[in-house]
Amino acid sequence: MVDMESHRKKLKRGHEPGHFHELTFSCYRRKPLLTNYAWRRELAGLIDAACVEAEFDLNAFVFMPEHIHLLIYPKTDMLRIGRFLARFKQPFSRHVREILVANHSRLLADLTIRERPGKTCFRFWQEGGGFDRNLYNPEAIEA
Repeated sequence: MVDMESHRKKLKRGHEPGHFHELTFSCYRRKPLLTNYAWRRELAGLIDAACVEAEFDLNAFVFMPEHIHLLIYPKTDMLRIGRFLARFKQPFSRHVREILVANHSRLLADLTIRERPGKTCFRFWQEGGGFDRNLYNPEAIEA
């Protein structure tokens, strides 16, 4: 029997309070899905709301066609980065799926995957939490 856990990428998360956090995450299979202005505007609004809820300052962000970089700073010692990401990634993915269904878009088929026999799911985001790291020196933060 194959140990599935041994094949999973080991991602070390750095969630130290008092540091800036750089978060990077990608669209499914690094497809250039973030070229739609209306979608980016919707996503930006959801990120803003998630920052308020999770008590993070959003200091910088970059939307690339196939991925996103966020630079956040926690206002409290309670770091819930996973919850923060879920607060905007899940609703945004649902919103895009609804648009694609309503418009009978061919993109819907590209983003709907078979998880197992009889079970499919829509994927806007690449699986996993993405990449994050703490930034604590001024040069890294400026970059």
